[in-house]
Amino acid sequence: MVLGNSSRGVRLSLAALLLATLGVIGSYALSSSTGLHAAPAAAAPTSAAPSSGAPTTAALSSAAPTTAVPTTVVPTTATGSVLSSAVAHSGIKLNPSWPKTLTLLTDSVGLGVKDTLPAALPDWQVDVRGRPALMLKAANAELAADPAPVGSVVVVALGYNSLWGQDRAQYDTWAAQFNREADALIATLREKGAKKIVWVTLRDPDPSLIPPAALAQAQKYNWYFPYVNEQLNALVVRDPLVALADWAAVSNLPGLTYDAIHLKTLGAKLMVETMKAGIGLPTTPVPGL
Repeated sequence: MVLGNSSRGVRLSLAALLLATLGVIGSYALSSSTGLHAAPAAAAPTSAAPSSGAPTTAALSSAAPTTAVPTTVVPTTATGSVLSSAVAHSGIKLNPSWPKTLTLLTDSVGLGVKDTLPAALPDWQVDVRGRPALMLKAANAELAADPAPVGSVVVVALGYNSLWGQDRAQYDTWAAQFNREADALIATLREKGAKKIVWVTLRDPDPSLIPPAALAQAQKYNWYFPYVNEQLNALVVRDPLVALADWAAVSNLPGLTYDAIHLKTLGAKLMVETMKAGIGLPTTPVPGL
């Protein structure tokens, strides 16, 4: 920034510099407090390889869920019809001879089904591995360091904590990083015994379904969820054996989350049925839908 010659120009330039500095600090503080990761909107990401710094382990916001259900959208679709779109790609067929072992690899969103999923699969051994703010690269490293094998079926519910440039800035660079990390994770899962891998897409709800208290967070992060879903759809083209459970297609309903992302009880039940559909198991109607 070049200061003007007049004292008035100096004052204006200094004020603009101060405002810009405060804006960057505010943006950084909000990003750190939520656990979700997006490239700063104020500057386009570098074209060099993105940073491999360790992800934050801070949990996503635990604000109390809103009690008001949006009145602008009233679901009229029966559960059977909702789940008819739950599988975007079926992947390899589930083999009944495989051990009934399942590993869920997830960040804080999928952790919302850590109790609901085992209850829905009583004859399966369900192993939940994950933590809030888990990124793909860290998940792969932790998985590789763990001597325990994974289940014959692995459900991957990751992608909310990934890096992107707003308005598709340097999109190819960020997409290439996501794809490398996703492919590496899938390779590790197969090395550790996975026979069927099911990846869950990210929720991208209609704006009218977002509770007022969640609008700020949604505006901060939801813009890149479609970018992740684009790459997941490309992933199953590269690797047709991977299945895609389409939470994005199923979850455009009110009452599923408390902040447009994290699951309420109803959302957890519907996500479990979406996962079951992706695996190739029979689904069960969800009361209330």
